[in-house]
Amino acid sequence: MGNSTDKEWDCIIVGGGAAGLSAALVLGRARRRVLLVDAGEQSNLSAHGIGGLLGSDGRRPADLYSAGHTELSAYPTVEVRRGEVIAGKRGFALDLSDGSHEHARTVLLAAGMHYLPPNIPGLGELWGRSVFHCPFCHGWEVRDAALAVVARGDRAVHSALLLRAWTDDIVVLTNGPDGLDNTQTEKLAAAGISVNATPIARFVAQDAELAAVEFADGTSLARRGALVATTLHQRSPLAAQLGAIGAPTPLSSDAVVVDALGRTTVPGLFAAGDLTGNMPQVATAVAAGSQTAAAVVQHLLSEDVGLPTPPWPTEGLSPAEYWERHYGERDQIWSGRVNPQLEKIAAGLPVGHALDLGCGEGGDAVWLAEQGWEVTAVDISDTALSRAAAEAERRGVADRITFERHDLSETFPNGEFDLVSAQFLHSTVRLERPRILSTAARAIRPGGHLVIVDHGKMPPNATRVPHDHPFPSAEEVLAGLDLPASDWERVRVEAVHREATGPDGQPMPMVDNVMVLRRR
Repeated sequence: MGNSTDKEWDCIIVGGGAAGLSAALVLGRARRRVLLVDAGEQSNLSAHGIGGLLGSDGRRPADLYSAGHTELSAYPTVEVRRGEVIAGKRGFALDLSDGSHEHARTVLLAAGMHYLPPNIPGLGELWGRSVFHCPFCHGWEVRDAALAVVARGDRAVHSALLLRAWTDDIVVLTNGPDGLDNTQTEKLAAAGISVNATPIARFVAQDAELAAVEFADGTSLARRGALVATTLHQRSPLAAQLGAIGAPTPLSSDAVVVDALGRTTVPGLFAAGDLTGNMPQVATAVAAGSQTAAAVVQHLLSEDVGLPTPPWPTEGLSPAEYWERHYGERDQIWSGRVNPQLEKIAAGLPVGHALDLGCGEGGDAVWLAEQGWEVTAVDISDTALSRAAAEAERRGVADRITFERHDLSETFPNGEFDLVSAQFLHSTVRLERPRILSTAARAIRPGGHLVIVDHGKMPPNATRVPHDHPFPSAEEVLAGLDLPASDWERVRVEAVHREATGPDGQPMPMVDNVMVLRRR
């Protein structure tokens, strides 16, 4: 197979790990013309062996991938090329790092995920062996040993209780105070698991294995292994460039959304393995790659010979369906705290009637009500609104908030307001932002304020999918609203840099575009 730009592949597989190789094997056996692009950066290469893969239990990951390449060489319609896909367009047109430009009828994303453990000195050298994230992959090797769980919140509880299948000597390390509430601590204590909240200074190794955890106060704890909560992130923006949408899962901040057949929201674009939020395990990835490849074959045959196939379920996903799916991924998406810019701005304003656009689970609306505001809070998701209402009830301000469901691109709440807040009103699906914000401005009483806070750039842990706009500057946003200067005072228009905390306690630099306008 050559590199000619006028040839269209049946499928380009991006990623040569377990899912990608498995998919290529199925497609090759189906006599499909396949290009597999392998960057050679599989996340488990540092592991001592593959745990729990039938026929290859304990096998070195590199040996598995080498055997996969050998097996693929038997199929003349499959080409394996070392390198990366550096850019892509719908259609599908992909640019490779070797300078070639390839076209395909379908694309299967299988590049895995980037693992982001906490920044603890000494962790990197032990990763994939005595320091790990998956007990099903590594628990057997540290069975009956003294282990630590480095995590916070519900994830710490889940990980520690799960690890009891392999040992009863477990200490949860929250790497700082306020990592667990009383209920969580009591649940761990009931299972015989203690908690240490001292900040961690470093992991200490002996003979290339974990020997102890050293703390910032100079004390240490002897441990033979550590399960470390790790967040998974997309390796590149390729899924976004090709039009896929993403959603957070308990393990990933930006998993590609697929259906049971590995189909994304874009017809012809498939995904398999870790980057879909599956359990990050080789056996799971092999199965997903095989199943998704079978779906690719059927999709191609539906175009070629009319093979009946299930309709593409996510084509034309409505905003309501998307956001219901988003909030349905977890029991809680947001922290419940007020957005920091709104807290600073509203604290200096006289209370009145506020409108919260895109209220989500109610963090801003409830806080405003606690400050004395009467609040109308709107969102498109029934799930989000029910959670917000429950939070308002729990915090004793339900009588000060009216919750309304609106697709703001279609309908807008009635009334006039002293404050309209639009905090990070971005969307991966249809959202008529300029029109919505212009309508919001018209709903503000004289002397009232319009507060818009946008992402100045993609947050480090955000879903890497195309938003409805490429994060315009504050000036560009205001220019799009075309508000007469004679009617509006620019109180504050600037980009604000701040430090936030990621899901695993890691620092995250953020840029907020802050716009505060007062109606004269």
